[in-house]
Amino acid sequence: MASETGRMSVSVTPEKQQKLDAIANSLDRSRNWLVNQAIDHYLEIYDWQTKKIQERLDIASGKNAQFHSSDDVDAIINKFKA
Repeated sequence: MASETGRMSVSVTPEKQQKLDAIANSLDRSRNWLVNQAIDHYLEIYDWQTKKIQERLDIASGKNAQFHSSDDVDAIINKFKA
């Protein structure tokens, strides 16, 4: 089953293009493949981050949520500075 693809254009500095080309050449892959890998990686991390943030927001908005005062946080930080 063939997957559909869309086209998009991205402008990068000559330095970035040279670096991308060097990496693609070292991997014996196309620049297109490399950029798609980078986008896939970014999207995977973004999805993970947003899921974790939402989980923490759900916990924080729960009726059993506990928060520390700024004095408590300062005391903990100062323990590590000592």
